[in-house]
Formats: sequence, structure tokens, C-alpha cells
Amino acid sequence: KARPVQADAGSSVIGWSQSGGPLTVHRYGYGPLRLFILGGQHGGPEANTTQPAQMLMAHLAENPGEIPPNVTVDIMPQGNPDGLLTGSRQYLSGVDPNRNWATPDWQSDAYDSYGRYTPGLGGPSPFSEQETEALGNWLWSVWPRYTINYHSAGGFMFGGGEGLAGELSDMYSEASGYPRPTAGGTGGRSPLGYRATGNMNGWARGVGMGGCLIELASATDPELDRNLAGLRAVLARLGAQGQTQG
Repeated sequence: KARPVQADAGSSVIGWSQSGGPLTVHRYGYGPLRLFILGGQHGGPEANTTQPAQMLMAHLAENPGEIPPNVTVDIMPQGNPDGLLTGSRQYLSGVDPNRNWATPDWQSDAYDSYGRYTPGLGGPSPFSEQETEALGNWLWSVWPRYTINYHSAGGFMFGGGEGLAGELSDMYSEASGYPRPTAGGTGGRSPLGYRATGNMNGWARGVGMGGCLIELASATDPELDRNLAGLRAVLARLGAQGQTQG
């Protein structure tokens, strides 16, 4: 029998922060295709990125019928809970959560979000930090078809890839209105102005997981309407994916 749609299928603690706080993922739906949403990776200075994740959680709880039966939405609103408490972008160790992933370009000394070259920002090795390791292991275990990672504040998005991942990025961009300055393989210049080595989306792309990084246009506004429109577009495409496979 088909399982009834349920607003919140549960939550899981996938690891612990360096201060002992839980790293919690909330799950909505029961389908085999996983969609992962991450907020708060850069802690207090980007605290507004936790808000769209939390608001999307509330929306899905109130509107479970928007989740296709073949999809599960996993949401982690606080990727760096210690940084939220201390007002820092970094983990307590001083390592940047978005410079500690095992990308081909990972390096220990890296540029921070202000373009400053900082010794040790990427950690002593990829996945050296317990938060990065926990999230990486969990992503391996569920293998999401697509990830959405919220940051601020730039007003654009990175994302793409081959096949379905590229389609989902196109749809999210069109529905939300966030431009993709490096889209289409045109060699467009990154608007960051620095090289973000060891970042999560680069790791996900390298291992074959599709995804995007959304730079909210504001440092305070969660921009719910734009991101709800993007989420709905992604959910519709994933729902259609299940139909073509069935």
C-alpha cells in the first residue's frame, strides 16, 4: 500500500558540533529521491540563511501535499550551530565550514568570505572537522539527487552539472530570479573575486551529486517567496523524474 503523506517524517541527529550541540536533519516525505537543503553553514554573520530553511520546514509541514510521493526533502537549518551562537563564520577550531571539503583544489590556507588569505582556514586536512565529517558521511549514506545550500549576501547562485542537476539548477534560477553568472560552461568569471577552495558544492559536484549554492541578495531578509518558488520548481521536476522511471 502507498504510505500516506506525512508532514514531518522525523528528525535525525547526524553528529555533534565541537561544543557538543546536535547537528540535526529534519525529514519530510518518504520517497526514494532525496533533496537536501542546508542553512547556516557560515554561522552568525549569515544567520538569515537559517531562516529560509526553517520557513521551508514550516511550509512543508503545513502543505505536505506539495511533496511528490517519490521525493523526500531533508533540511538542516543550522549547519554551524556553534558559529550561530558565537557570531562567527568558522567552527570553534577556526576552520571554515565551506573550505574543509575534499575537493581537488582543497588547501589548508584559503581565502575567507571577505577575500582575505587566511592560514589554516581549510583545516589541517579535508574533513578534519567533526561537523564536516558528519555531514559528508550522512550525504554519502542518503545520496541526494540535489542539494540547495544557502549563503548571503550576493544575489546570485552557483549550480549546474550534467543531466538532471543542470536542469534543476536552470529551473531554480528561472523560478527564483537568482542569476547564474557562471552558468552554461561559458567560462564566465566568478563574482566572488577570490577562489573558494574546499567548498561543499565543489565536493558534491566532484562525487556526482548535483546541487547549487544560493547567495541571498540580503544579509537580513530570508527571501522566502523566491526560494519557495525555486523549491517548488525542483520538486515538480523530481516528481516528473519518478514518473519517467516508473
